[in-house]
Amino acid sequence: MPTLFVIFNGQRFPVTKEEFIIGRGAKVADLAIKDGNISRRHAAIIFQNGNFYMKDLGSTNGIEYQGRRVDGRRIEEGDVYQLCDYELRCTYR
Repeated sequence: MPTLFVIFNGQRFPVTKEEFIIGRGAKVADLAIKDGNISRRHAAIIFQNGNFYMKDLGSTNGIEYQGRRVDGRRIEEGDVYQLCDYELRCTYR
């Protein structure tokens, strides 16, 4: 599995498993964002067929990429996803 990092609030979070959960629930999320607008299990980064994908887990406020709401998308180097007021930057470096 290649190494993917999610940069959030200036911190780098390595994605080291096949399903990396992003959400409000500290007990269930690998990357917890304490905000009422973020769903408990908001999104997941999933490793499948040699690629990483950003996937909405049925959240209320969704995920945006380049200003458009997306349900799922393959993660490319430098991609920036918006979850409510938060930016998640993805890098393989």
